[in-house]
Amino acid sequence: MHILCVDDDTDFLDLTTTFLRRKLPDATIHTATRVRDAQALLETEPIVCVVSDYEIPDRNGLEFLHTVRESHGELPFILFTGKGSEEIASEAISAGVTDYLQKRGPEQYDRLAARIRHAVTEHQTERDLRERVKELTAIQTISNLLTDSDGRSAETLRQVVTTLPQSLQFPEDAVASLSVDDTEFTSPEYEPPVHRLAVQDVTTAGNELVLTIGYTTDSVTETDSGAFLPEEQESLTTILQLVTAYLDRQHVLSDLREADRRLSLILENTTALMYLKDTTGRYVFVNAEYERLFDVDTEDLVGRYDADIHPPEAAEAVRANDRRVLETGEPIEVEEQIRVNGDDRTYLSLKVPALDTAGDVEGVFGVSTEITEHKKRERQLEALNREISRLLSAETPEEVAEHGVVAAREILDLQANAIHLYDAENEELAPVAYTDAVRELIGEPPTFRDGESIAWRVFEDGVATAIDDVRADADIYNPESPIRSELHLPLGAYGILMAGSSTPSNFDTQDVTIGELLTTHLTTALSKVTTEQALREREAELEDKNERLEQFASTVSHDLRNPLAIAAGNLERYRETGDEVHLGKIDTALTRIQELITDLTALARHGIPEENHETVSVPEVARGAWELIDTRSATLSTEPCTVTGEASQLTALFENLFRNAVGHGGPDVTVRVGPLEHGFYVEDTGDGVPPDERETVFDHGYTTGYGGSGVGLTIVSRIAQAHDWDITLTDSIDGGARFEFTDTSSSEPVV
Repeated sequence: MHILCVDDDTDFLDLTTTFLRRKLPDATIHTATRVRDAQALLETEPIVCVVSDYEIPDRNGLEFLHTVRESHGELPFILFTGKGSEEIASEAISAGVTDYLQKRGPEQYDRLAARIRHAVTEHQTERDLRERVKELTAIQTISNLLTDSDGRSAETLRQVVTTLPQSLQFPEDAVASLSVDDTEFTSPEYEPPVHRLAVQDVTTAGNELVLTIGYTTDSVTETDSGAFLPEEQESLTTILQLVTAYLDRQHVLSDLREADRRLSLILENTTALMYLKDTTGRYVFVNAEYERLFDVDTEDLVGRYDADIHPPEAAEAVRANDRRVLETGEPIEVEEQIRVNGDDRTYLSLKVPALDTAGDVEGVFGVSTEITEHKKRERQLEALNREISRLLSAETPEEVAEHGVVAAREILDLQANAIHLYDAENEELAPVAYTDAVRELIGEPPTFRDGESIAWRVFEDGVATAIDDVRADADIYNPESPIRSELHLPLGAYGILMAGSSTPSNFDTQDVTIGELLTTHLTTALSKVTTEQALREREAELEDKNERLEQFASTVSHDLRNPLAIAAGNLERYRETGDEVHLGKIDTALTRIQELITDLTALARHGIPEENHETVSVPEVARGAWELIDTRSATLSTEPCTVTGEASQLTALFENLFRNAVGHGGPDVTVRVGPLEHGFYVEDTGDGVPPDERETVFDHGYTTGYGGSGVGLTIVSRIAQAHDWDITLTDSIDGGARFEFTDTSSSEPVV
């Protein structure tokens, strides 16, 4: 310890120094003979006690005491003087002197040393106590700050570093800082300290903390252990632990607040019903959706039973499910039927036992999610699966469409719906089937063509679409239509299913999804019937070809055999006799063979319809055919008219009719060709055909025995079929045969 002795008597000062060094060997003795020298030593040395004479040249000891008290507070000050009196002693005590001794014999130095030791010890104890109180006060203050914080962590931590310097030995030169990860909080007028003390910690959330105190100047008094007291080090550690605990608490509170916020969001905004009931079935809690759905406040519902809210049957079913949970202690998932505003709704309820802190069941907690629409979709899917067999049993596209609109109405609840099938020949979507609701809404459905409707656009795109407001769509077909929203469901290359409503936004993605399932079935069925139809047509074509082949074979085997036999027999006789009369018979037989081959070739060739039809002059073709046959002395009469057809086929038709007329009517027969309103006629002046034979004259092989092949009129019938003409056989005005050909596909009269 450092002791300052002040006395103007140098000899006495030396004597005092000698004795004190002997009595206080661990002390450092500083001396001064004048007050100003003593003050200089007080500023530069760590003096812990002042021993001063009363009489000093520049001021007395009590005046010096006043100076020490002003600059160094309660620093121990012992007045050691040779001038003793009650008055001085009283004045010294009043001035706050630590002790008072008179200069006497050597025994006084023992007392002086003891008084110095006692004064220094007592002062140090008081100082330590004050520092400790100051530190504890700082700890308490900071603890209160952290405890009373309103959650604004930044402001609270800033107050901590503002308070902390006041707890140090030399607060006027002290600063403090706190780093939380990359964020730093500092005390007011912070400067980087010259002397510093830092402690570190980590929060449970992983935040790294560094708390630092320090002094910004070297002029602070340093103890043997440095600029900071051990108590200050302990206090700093304690304060950092408080800060760590505070941040941990804030983190926990933040997590709790976030969890509470999320729970509130769930409870307030979920569309599921949430509720808690006690073991007797009384409601303890319901969420906002429950309140909204049943129009009841939680306060009004708490303490009530399901029977107070739901119909008896539903309430008993719900209560039975609750009892299962209470009795088994196990969660269940069950469908429950509840009536809401007169509508029966289906809910999927998850019910679990609610446990108290002891683990005992104290009630039932439930979450019920409405699945009414889901169950409806399930029923629709089941119905659609049953519908596929009926669709696949249809035999025509029209029949598929009829089944389709019924399924859309009854299964999908698309009351106003129609199916338009694509007509490739006319390049249009034609209405094939539709419900009565369509007719009531818009009348007869229109036919759609390229670029003039939403339906055509969706048909081309091939993407199912729900239109919220058709009036806002540029491709609307009829802007005056009462329909506001539409559902368009493409049927692949076959057409489209449409549904309409006078209400905007009546169809949603669920309607699109379930509708696509129906259209998948419809497309499959349409593919089946069109494939089967094509197969049937192909089979009919093959049957027709086979029939012609059989006809050809039978004619070859029968009709050609006779003229061939005649030719062969006469050839043999000619070789035997050389009589040329046999050559004439051979020539006749060969001519007949040639005619049969011509007829058979025409029958085979005209069995398949031609596509390259054009406007043809009937008289011109008829006269050309007349020149191709042996008409003998028969006469042809024609009147102007035109038809649409294939000229070469018409030529073959007239050849066979003319050959038939000449063969039956004789060499002088007259044949007339003239127009009808939608066709033409060919008649002769022969004997005609009896009425009972008119149904069979076009059959293959029919002949009246004039020498014909029996296929001529069959050829005529096939050519007429290829042109979509009807044939009527009746009597001419002269009693002969009259063949009338009428174009069934034309509404325009023949020119």
